[in-house]
Amino acid sequence: MVKTVRLAWLVFGFCVMCLAQPSGKLPAGVKRLDDGNLQVGDIIVRVAKGELAFPARFELQEGALEVIIAKPNGRLHETLLVTPCSALQIQTLLYLLHADNGARQPAKFGRRGDIVDIDIEWTNDDGKKLREPIESWIIDNRTKKPMERIGWVFVGSDVRNGVFQADSEGNVVVNWSCGATVLDSADSDSENDMLHSINTQKPQPKKHPTVTVVFRPRSKFAAK
Repeated sequence: MVKTVRLAWLVFGFCVMCLAQPSGKLPAGVKRLDDGNLQVGDIIVRVAKGELAFPARFELQEGALEVIIAKPNGRLHETLLVTPCSALQIQTLLYLLHADNGARQPAKFGRRGDIVDIDIEWTNDDGKKLREPIESWIIDNRTKKPMERIGWVFVGSDVRNGVFQADSEGNVVVNWSCGATVLDSADSDSENDMLHSINTQKPQPKKHPTVTVVFRPRSKFAAK
């Protein structure tokens, strides 16, 4: 795992150089697509839009939520979406888009991490391609309505004994603020594990179960 951590940061450094010099040679593991975007594993860096895009699938159809996006080794019994992608790579590529991680609640622990919006690009059962906020599939149990789009805090995970903790625990985005993760809830009540549940009134794709998750740091990319 130590080698994986070092490789990810090396790829990050090379990607920054590649963005600055679009004609430059890419490092191993990074591919430039015909549209000018970069690909690292299954993750696409949409350079001009300042977005990350990666595949996922819906896991739960109903019930309480504590994790919004998990890896296959995560808590799937309380997860909205599952992705095969590396949390380490996702975090590294968020840095590439000039996002900074920090505390979830700044009043207690210092500067807050940057806010990231999450969308889902999906094809409904009629074959129509759509893009909608991930909050559309989440019910706020306090209001009994779909969750408001307040964004997600880039808290970032750390490395302990050569192990990237978010990958070890299987978290990419959590709504119950517990455990290592890349993105956490911006809601001040997120220490309540009963805050959210699946929106059973929002259809999940069945004919086209694989969706694309899109991370976009708010205004950060355009500001650079």
